Amino acid sequence: MCGAHLSPSAAADCESGTRRCRNVQVQVGLRARPVLDRSDTHGFGVFAAERADTGDFVGEYVGELVPHDEAHARGRVYDAMGVSYLYTLARDVVRDATRVGSRIRYVNHSQARANLVPKLLSVCGYIRVGLFAARELVPGEELFFDYGYAVTGWQE
Repeated sequence: MCGAHLSPSAAADCESGTRRCRNVQVQVGLRARPVLDRSDTHGFGVFAAERADTGDFVGEYVGELVPHDEAHARGRVYDAMGVSYLYTLARDVVRDATRVGSRIRYVNHSQARANLVPKLLSVCGYIRVGLFAARELVPGEELFFDYGYAVTGWQE
């Protein structure tokens, strides 16, 4: 199985009686169901369709892998359009969910209300971005994560 070679911290998560293995959750797609709807924060948003416990896998940020220089060029175009679905994985690789993405790309930014935590995971040798519940989520609650930089035009 691909998750057999885990880091010590990932192995501890897998062995814990209270948490499921994050790598396997992402690999298999076991997740709490998110739904897309209009957001009071900014445009569209993603909402919890069912209850989720702390640490539960909510979704994966998927998209095209592009070199940093290409992502920078695309970013200028996206900024002019008022949208951007770029997620930096490493210094030289960015995931672009603009053309190839899931509803998870619509999770809005909030540092103050972040209820999801992004985790970079190595699954079968590929870096994948899993979003996990930072605390218990209730149905109908909008999902947020901290993008790690200031975003103008968003309501905190």
